[in-house]
Parts: sequence; structure tokens; C-alpha cells
Amino acid sequence: MIHSIFLTGLGGQGVLTAAGILADQASEAGLKVTLFNAKGMAQRGGRVTSEIRLTRDSEAEFGARISAGEADVLIGMEIGESINSLSFLREGGIALLLNHAYVPAESVLKKQPYPAFAEACGLFAAKTPAVYALENPQSPYNVFVLGAFAAIVPGVKEALEFYSPERLEEAVSRKLKRGLEENLQAFRRGIEYGTSLVRRA
Repeated sequence: MIHSIFLTGLGGQGVLTAAGILADQASEAGLKVTLFNAKGMAQRGGRVTSEIRLTRDSEAEFGARISAGEADVLIGMEIGESINSLSFLREGGIALLLNHAYVPAESVLKKQPYPAFAEACGLFAAKTPAVYALENPQSPYNVFVLGAFAAIVPGVKEALEFYSPERLEEAVSRKLKRGLEENLQAFRRGIEYGTSLVRRA
């Protein structure tokens, strides 16, 4: 069986780095993995997405792209981009949404309302009960989100049990040598936050 993880956010948030860590950990666990990144104008805060597909079947043949309604997990690191990517999440999938907004200058100039975090969570809640709102993000955001992911996802989706906090922390340590202590602190704060969400669920 093929499982899919979709990540979305803006350039500079570390979406591609987070996706690389998740893909590397799946490969380390012996799974067959594909990773597709799309970054467009990422250097200027543009839309960034990463698509991870993985399976324990080494003989499986599959493409790298995730179709609408196929993602088992969606990680949204910016409110507007999370909403833009809602169609990729499967019914009953897992959504981890970060309360972070980047309001485009044109919206400010035209005084157009930007979606509130509660609105984004409500849209996802109409598609799945498994919506986890990360309302107090800690920098660096991408590593904080990985910690929350490790605390939440393996317990909800048994097929992704190899993303345990211990194993994913090892993956973070392998990948992020620069600023390692800061990253590990953010990762552990993410675990604590994710654990608190699971207890409340």
C-alpha cells in the first residue's frame, strides 16, 4: 500500500528541509520513497510544496505526484497555502496546521480580508476529524512541526509508526548539523505541543 504526505508553505519556512528529513527517515526505515518538490518563486516567499509517497513494497511502481484526495497527511505551514492545498487531503486524513500568516501586500493595499486560522481549521474539520492546530509555533517552525508530527502521526496512523519521536530526532540530528542544539530544542517543544494536542483529542 502506498502512503502519501503533502507539505505546503512559503519560501523561507523550511518546507523542503522538513520534507527531506521525512523522506530520508522513511528510506532509512527500509521503505521505497519518492519526493517531489515545487518551489516556484520560493526565494521571495512564494508557494512551496513537497510531495512524499512511500511504501513497504519494494516492487511497487508509482509516480512521485500526489493527486487530489490522496494525501494521508497534510502539513500546512501557512494559513492561505493550507487552504489552497485542502483538496489534496483524503477524507479522514490527518491535517497538521500551523498558525502562521503571510498577508500579501496587495491584500493589505486593497483592504481585503485574509483567512483567519480558525477559518482554515474549520474548512479542514469539514473533511476530517483529525485536525491538529499548532497555534503557538516555535522557531524554527519546520523543526517544531516535525516534532508535533512525531508526537501525533505514528499514534494515529499505524503504517507510519517508523516516524517515532526517537527515530525522527535522530533524522533531524543527521540532517541539521548547523544550529543543531536550537533545532533539537524546537523539535522537542514540538513533541510536547503535539503530545498535549493528542491528550486533548
